Amino acid sequence: MRNQLLTIKIVKFHVILPRYVMHHFFIFIIFFPFLGFGQSSFRFLETTHHFGDLIENEKVSHTFRFINQGIDSARIISVKASCDCVLAIWNTVKIAPKTSDSITISFNTANRSGAFHKLIHVFDDQGTSTALYLKGYVINNSTNMISNFPAHYGNLFLTSKLLNMGSIWDHKTVEKEFKIFNNADIEMTFLMSSSNLPDFVKLRTIPDTLAPKSIGTLILNYDPVKRSDLGFLRDGLIINTTDVEMPFKRISVIATIEEYFDIASSNGVDSVNYPLLDLSDENIDFGKMYSDQPMLHKLNLYNRGTDLLNIRMIKSNCGCIEWDLKKKNIFGGDSTVLVIKLDPHNRKGRQFKNLTLFTNDPFNSTRVISLKAQIP
Repeated sequence: MRNQLLTIKIVKFHVILPRYVMHHFFIFIIFFPFLGFGQSSFRFLETTHHFGDLIENEKVSHTFRFINQGIDSARIISVKASCDCVLAIWNTVKIAPKTSDSITISFNTANRSGAFHKLIHVFDDQGTSTALYLKGYVINNSTNMISNFPAHYGNLFLTSKLLNMGSIWDHKTVEKEFKIFNNADIEMTFLMSSSNLPDFVKLRTIPDTLAPKSIGTLILNYDPVKRSDLGFLRDGLIINTTDVEMPFKRISVIATIEEYFDIASSNGVDSVNYPLLDLSDENIDFGKMYSDQPMLHKLNLYNRGTDLLNIRMIKSNCGCIEWDLKKKNIFGGDSTVLVIKLDPHNRKGRQFKNLTLFTNDPFNSTRVISLKAQIP
């Protein structure tokens, strides 16, 4: 236990009394030490977790990771929460310096609704503490499930028609949770072994069998390394269930994959050696076009850096766009030409399209070129 100092302050003052009893008085004020006011040697990688929307009676948990940055071993001696709905699990042994560990906090939403903000104090054996926070919103189970889960696949209700993984890096697997609801009057089991899933997707549910009129969680594991592509991607999943109304659920998973570059170690001086893509234009207006007259636009691509710039791939959001790249590799200080062709056949009105370039420029690896035209 870290030594605590006891501070005594002496204050001298005069008290007005009758002349014959005038004296000096001394008052001793003692300040007692308070636990937890010091700086903890445990550095948590995050101190606040937001669960988002939860359903009443749902049980969730989150793991807070930390590192012992002190010079001595230390351990967690107690964890105190502001609510009995919060439980904690942690390692009770000493944590060596420069070693990481974790504490798992679980939250039970039973008999709760609305916004919540829970405070957890983690006390260590050095006399200090760290405050952790859980935030979110509990949706009352008695409300209309159709409004909370608007996407319906037979008796399986989801919060969205798509399983959206969001923007992810291409070098590591990502896992995301999606709330599901069994609207049937009988239980529903998910038969993952007989489902038709891409090799880069793994699915599991908690629980494995969903009770009637109950909430569960669908956990999707997405491997972008196996997906081996960049940009916005959409893939179909066929999930087999025991739902009599619709046994096979055809659901799409979407993700935007970007290439990961480890530039954290750059000191700012070496960054001039990286390839740097510069474009002569990022907003191209073809103006007025006629449906039988395709138009071309030449775009200059420059490498303002030193290392070799590589154009990984080019994608468009419309089959009406074609392109011709003169060379994929651009040396430092050099340039090349990208010829873009817009075919207005069978199109009318104002057109807004885009072309996306994926490169090894670590600071801006994805560049979107906007294209617009007016077709009478």
